[in-house]
Amino acid sequence: MHPAFSLVFFTSMAGMAQGMVVSLLVLHLAGDPLPNQFMNYLAFPIILLLLGGGLLASFFHLGHPERAWRAILMWRTSWLSREVLVMPSFIALTVLAYIYSWHFSAIPNWLWGLLSIFAILLWVCTAMIYQCIRFIQEWAHPMTMVNFIVLGFASGWFLLMVLFVIWSAWLSGEAIVTTQNIAGVAGFTAFLLLFSLTLKLWIWKRNRTLKPKSTLQSATGIQQTPVRQISMGMMGGSFNTREFFHQQSNFFIANVRKLAFFGAYIIPVTLLAVAVGQISLNLIVIAFMVHLLGLMAERWLFFAESNHPQNLYYQRIA
Repeated sequence: MHPAFSLVFFTSMAGMAQGMVVSLLVLHLAGDPLPNQFMNYLAFPIILLLLGGGLLASFFHLGHPERAWRAILMWRTSWLSREVLVMPSFIALTVLAYIYSWHFSAIPNWLWGLLSIFAILLWVCTAMIYQCIRFIQEWAHPMTMVNFIVLGFASGWFLLMVLFVIWSAWLSGEAIVTTQNIAGVAGFTAFLLLFSLTLKLWIWKRNRTLKPKSTLQSATGIQQTPVRQISMGMMGGSFNTREFFHQQSNFFIANVRKLAFFGAYIIPVTLLAVAVGQISLNLIVIAFMVHLLGLMAERWLFFAESNHPQNLYYQRIA
């Protein structure tokens, strides 16, 4: 499939915001309250910025953005319609939580519960948009949803840890992250990254073993063998060749996979280990920036490595 940058950005940034919300809930349940100034001036503005930026980016994928409201009409059968309903609801609940935190210095438990429920619902809706497409075998598997949730939580927790560092070291002077607890926070981040890497390696291994259920004969209707296609039959391409194929070489795909493997997982974990040993908060920030680049590469591959059956006919040779 052709990876639209708007979808790459939306799924990455919105998933990170959802991960931040769930991470804040985990800290709330653990009885580790965060300073209200941190929540009001950094955490919630960043969450809303990610959600708003992701929502805005998603409009660039639409041929007629002015008709986007019609997507809600099919909510009974369409996961896309359900996502369109859940996303604004999640943003509205986040704004409400921000208001509670700002004016009342505390977010009630019922609101924390609703936030977490809608964060998970948004992951489910987004993942099911792709997982329910049975003829794209790379997507039609429960690991699609698991990967969305686990990697979203890992990236959100990672960003929250970086915000801890920025707040404590550079803005307020209040030691939210100290030398005593930095090892535990960074260690849990590394665990989440390694766990998500394990899932991703399994997904990559599974995808390599997939074989098309159709053949070139069934795609073209020509039953004679062998059939060898030497042209797509079009001089300038078409919608099919632009939207259902990424137009990149195997060499390019292999390098993007390396960027995802090392950038999203291996290098950040290594930098976190060094940062804990040297008590270097700057390295934690650098590790996140590398992770962010790798995260975008991982989501680009999610689309690029999915094979639409129509490409049996519109082959890469064309």
